[in-house]
Amino acid sequence: MLTFFSLSAALLPAVPADVTSRTGLTRRALMVPGLAAATVGFAQQSTAADLRPFKDSRYGVSFGIPAGWEATPNELADGRRLVLASDPSNSDTNIFIAFTPIRPDYSSLGSFGNIDYVASTVIPSCGQNGACRFANGDAIEGRMIASSVRKGNYVYDYTIEQKNGPTRHLLSLFTVQADAGASILVSLTAQCLDSNYAELAPTFNAVIESYKP
Repeated sequence: MLTFFSLSAALLPAVPADVTSRTGLTRRALMVPGLAAATVGFAQQSTAADLRPFKDSRYGVSFGIPAGWEATPNELADGRRLVLASDPSNSDTNIFIAFTPIRPDYSSLGSFGNIDYVASTVIPSCGQNGACRFANGDAIEGRMIASSVRKGNYVYDYTIEQKNGPTRHLLSLFTVQADAGASILVSLTAQCLDSNYAELAPTFNAVIESYKP
């Protein structure tokens, strides 16, 4: 089983400064791409925005992004790939997918542990309970809300707040796929300010559900 420390290392590329500024997350928080996923029937009080398909030119996976959003790929210096699409009217709302090469013998999500174990390690520096607290001296405060397995993928719903910063709500999917004899960890995340999440939850759920390897 891949340990928390090696999993963290696999998720920490040198993300360009403009990407961290657009997502509003630290390099570490960004590349632990969030975990956030919703459970079935979660927050359906508003209507999902129309999605248009986006297919990644390098890895061939596809997912939907809202109409009017443009997806921008970033090839990172260490060989990892990040594709970011932001709401043109609100830079705090975005969707990003990260592709991280991992050892070929880690051929499934089970190589990282079961969904509960991974959930306990996804919020940076949160320890085994999967929750950070300012009261404990942590630089961020995070709360795991829900986790589920969808179509064989791990999906997580959580919030994270940096000190003196806003609370962000993330919905994310983890999966592993083969690529030319290697394995790739794929993480798809939709995030916004927590105050906007009730309105955006149906769209974010639709994005997660639209993912196709």
